[in-house]
Amino acid sequence: MRAATERGNGWRWALPRILLLFLVARLLVIVCAAGVETLAHPDPAGPDGSTLRATDRPILASLTSWDAVYYLEIARNGYQPGPVNGPYPEIVFFPLYPAVVAAVAPLFDGDLPLAAAVVGNLGGLAGLVAVYALARRRLSPRASILTTGLVGLNPGAVAFSMAYSDGLFLALSAGSLYLAERGGRGSRPAAAALSALAGLTRLQGALLIVPLLVLFWRQDARRARASWLWSLGGPIGLAAFCVFVGGVAGDPLIPITAQGAWELGAVPGAVADAWVLMLAALVYGATALVELRLLWDRWRSASDPAGVAWAVVNVAAMAVARRVASLPRYMAPVTQLAEQLAGGGYAPRTVRLVVAGSVCGYVVLALLHFGLELAP
Repeated sequence: MRAATERGNGWRWALPRILLLFLVARLLVIVCAAGVETLAHPDPAGPDGSTLRATDRPILASLTSWDAVYYLEIARNGYQPGPVNGPYPEIVFFPLYPAVVAAVAPLFDGDLPLAAAVVGNLGGLAGLVAVYALARRRLSPRASILTTGLVGLNPGAVAFSMAYSDGLFLALSAGSLYLAERGGRGSRPAAAALSALAGLTRLQGALLIVPLLVLFWRQDARRARASWLWSLGGPIGLAAFCVFVGGVAGDPLIPITAQGAWELGAVPGAVADAWVLMLAALVYGATALVELRLLWDRWRSASDPAGVAWAVVNVAAMAVARRVASLPRYMAPVTQLAEQLAGGGYAPRTVRLVVAGSVCGYVVLALLHFGLELAP
């Protein structure tokens, strides 16, 4: 009876539950931000003359910290060559998210920090909807909701509540994969359009070419088709950004090469305290172990090579961008691993343990991020 009700209601059954997950995650974020701002009073001054917050307003200060400073400056003044915040350049940040923020800011009377937080959170909500839709192609409604919860409350998902591009990227990447999997008339051009936008949002967007090609290869019984060219949306988006950046900074490869400014030890005073590094190592290490185990199980089952490919290219992107310290955030869009955990192949006790550990890691990272101890 319950299963029949779920099938009959469809999205009417799912959307309130997705919204509830979204609100629970945001409530945790608000509590963490308010607690840190009230009790710890973190200093917004960063290393070597940089600043770590875009505003000093309560709660919004935490949501517009770290990379949000650069996104807001791009939304306000466009791209500038060279360092713009102490020793750090903004040219490595992709343009779609700040462009959307600048476009909607008039709706908020020109309040860029508020607009950036709203866009980031709405992107996160759209991302969860896309995750659910993607999971429903393989799983039951309840398992798909569990998948959505695992994505929305994983440690790296703190960034979905901030003035970051991560929520928007989740929506675009999961949406692109969903359209490609669904098939049918117009699905590949639509998937290409979303992957091109993803390529304008984050570096991994260009790497969507790999899982998309794997999907097309399987759908076409391993026979090459001209429609495989629709997998090029992500690289085209990245190429367009690089051409634009080349006109601003004189080097089209600078979105990748300038990442070295954030490399560990590159700037004196930028290394976190030992206790922070220990906590982060615990969360990052646990996240990596769980995802590696899931990836290994998925590889052995050979059930979803596209999911394996998407996970592998995300890891490759972290290595290229020299941002392994952001492991939970970079792996958050790999929704197929959450699907695997939610799909019934693991003992309920194991799933509950992962969920509990994930929520704990979410809270720990939120406190460290908002306390300005550790960058997302």
